[in-house]
Amino acid sequence: LRNAKITIGETEYQMGIGGLHSREKSQYVVADDDHILADFDVASFYPSIILQQKLAPTSMGKPFLQVYQGLVTRRIAAKKAKDTVTADVLKIAVNGSFGKLGSKYSALFAPELLIQTTLTGQLCLLMLIEAIEAVGAKVISANTDGIVVHCSKSLETAVEVVCWDWMLETSFELERTDYAAIASRDVNNYVAVKLDGKTKGKGIFAGDSLAKNPDYQIIPNAVTAYIADGVPIEDTVRGCKDIRQFVSIRKVTGGALWRGELLGRAVRFYASSQIPQSENVAYATNSNKVPNTNGARPLMVLPDKLPDDIDYRYYITAAEKLLCEVGAC
Repeated sequence: LRNAKITIGETEYQMGIGGLHSREKSQYVVADDDHILADFDVASFYPSIILQQKLAPTSMGKPFLQVYQGLVTRRIAAKKAKDTVTADVLKIAVNGSFGKLGSKYSALFAPELLIQTTLTGQLCLLMLIEAIEAVGAKVISANTDGIVVHCSKSLETAVEVVCWDWMLETSFELERTDYAAIASRDVNNYVAVKLDGKTKGKGIFAGDSLAKNPDYQIIPNAVTAYIADGVPIEDTVRGCKDIRQFVSIRKVTGGALWRGELLGRAVRFYASSQIPQSENVAYATNSNKVPNTNGARPLMVLPDKLPDDIDYRYYITAAEKLLCEVGAC
């Protein structure tokens, strides 16, 4: 399952334990007067499969399904009511419960149910993809619980009919979001621009999050601004006054060392125009280089104003490179 690869139309897909993924690279697609670009997302896909097939861990049985149904129902209601806080909290509970099916340390451990859930989902998505390609539309991306379709407006009704028939056959619900453009480095790193100008990002384009350490966020932000609004890369970089957008944080086992000073086991730094590229932050234990710290200056305490040695050219060059990696240069 992990290495299963399938080609439908012009797009290659890979099946895996976690779900179905397309394998596009450096892809930039836009909608225009004659073409649509639409994301079709399956609402609560894996939870719906669990409930539909009554996949309960033997240690819990029916009570698990009753509690799980309540969580899923409440999340869907919160999402439709645009109560994002409640919806996001319940999403963690719902998806976390599914994830625990694969954890031997959890009371929910049931790997056979996890495989049954993900395999069912992948086969259902492949069925949808095949039907959409059959009417002449093109599926340009697929990621676990949704697909992105690009086609002429003359095929839009046919695609909608295919989606409706698929929903009737599977009992799942598709939610449609139209895009003006989508730029992908790969399936796990992309930015999509909605018709109202708002953006949706994944991976490096997902924005600030407590789930990940900062890593020169100004770079994907500049690319996003260019794709969404045509703002020149340099204008975004030089116009940013938030030092947090320019820093990266690395965990350094055993502590970090810079110019003889012990910095600790988590080091924050930014690209400096005054630090030679030959100089870097090192591991205190063995003097090896901490990744991506050449020409960087540690910044363990955030200042009230921007440092005067920020290497703007470094960030601009990196953003221009990323723009090409998503096929938009």
